[in-house]
Amino acid sequence: MFFKRLKSIFDSHHVSEQVLREPLRIKVLVMAFDDDCPENSGKILAQYLSGVDFFEVQYCENQVTENFTRLNGQNFFDFIEDGKQILHKAKADILVRGLRTEDKICLSFQTIRQYDKRSFPFFSLSNNLYLPLPYLQEHILPEAMLSLIKAMITAMAEVKTSEARNKKLKEIIAEINRQRSPRGLSLFYMPYFLNVLSLIYLQASAETLKLNDVKMISMLLENARKYQSATKDMLLLGNIYANFGQLYQCAAKKLNRHKYIFYKNAAECCRYAQKYFNRYTYPYDFGMLAYRLSQIYYGYWKQSSDIQALRDAVFHLREAEKIFTGAVFPYFWAEIQGDLGLYLSLLGLFSANDEISMLAVDNYKKWQQVYVKEEYPLEWAKAEASIGNIFYNSGKKHNDEEYLEESIKYYDRAAEIYENGKLGAELKQMQICVAKADEYIMQLNRK
Repeated sequence: MFFKRLKSIFDSHHVSEQVLREPLRIKVLVMAFDDDCPENSGKILAQYLSGVDFFEVQYCENQVTENFTRLNGQNFFDFIEDGKQILHKAKADILVRGLRTEDKICLSFQTIRQYDKRSFPFFSLSNNLYLPLPYLQEHILPEAMLSLIKAMITAMAEVKTSEARNKKLKEIIAEINRQRSPRGLSLFYMPYFLNVLSLIYLQASAETLKLNDVKMISMLLENARKYQSATKDMLLLGNIYANFGQLYQCAAKKLNRHKYIFYKNAAECCRYAQKYFNRYTYPYDFGMLAYRLSQIYYGYWKQSSDIQALRDAVFHLREAEKIFTGAVFPYFWAEIQGDLGLYLSLLGLFSANDEISMLAVDNYKKWQQVYVKEEYPLEWAKAEASIGNIFYNSGKKHNDEEYLEESIKYYDRAAEIYENGKLGAELKQMQICVAKADEYIMQLNRK
């Protein structure tokens, strides 16, 4: 019944025939499943995945020692950090672990930068798939289930060419459409499959999202929410709302129609999802939702000029900053500092509040702690130019010569980098900024 229902959704989906130069290769590491799973379950799944022509599959004998479905507090961090270390050591793109719950096997999927990936879509570690125990116990994994696992791995893996990955995802979707529905699946499994499929579809279509794509993905998530009650899994419900939020945020960015509605729905869904991901039990999911909310409110502000939306964007970004610290997530933390610098500089400008503007300067300088001049000269110069703009706007607003002179200092530092890098357009822009600041200082001196 489940895959027949999918047929009506994906029948019209076109698979591109474009030939891509660089072949897709994904390194998959499968760990031995936990002790409660049937013997060699992980190895059996690895053997199935080895038949995928663009996968390089490794099998690790070390077993999972903690049941992810019961993780909380420090165990959650241990589970993530252990996975990262395993992936680093094996130089793999994605880790697959299996955990038994009653008569089912729960598959979890992890990448090294899972909670440091800011592009669409975000895959939470708790976006799991469940399989009936006999599928691996009796070596009867249906083709359609293998295709679904294959699609999940492909959608999550970080690859060099997203075009090759998205083309492959569309091919796998077409495979699922042609394959027979697995037998013996109860309603329990459906919401997990639908939730995962929504992410797979969003990954494949995010860059070229159309209104029909939004409707299809929304249909998948609506059905997942409809059948979620059969699972009594509150994390699943949280993921469904979070994925609704991702979908609407992407639609607001990519589509010209209904932007206000999409931003409003995106914010509502992400806020609702946070209720299921407690900041202390699942902090990274809570933090990622806060980061998404900051982007959503900033996008809404750009459309509406509602200053409260800009304040909300700062608030949620501060929440994300508490979780994605510089010690653990240095580059994500730096990006948060850069965004805070931008949001606070705008908030300070439009509210005529110099204290807020100076906070923005501090955030840009924190960005430069990671993107240092010696290693990242262009990123460092970009922050210098942004700080220069803050001082220039404050100086012009208050007729303050000291602020204007400070802006010239930062513009000159950025200009030096651009000149050394032979970046003519950027250098010219800094020269224009310096000339404007000089001219305004001369106007003040003539008064």
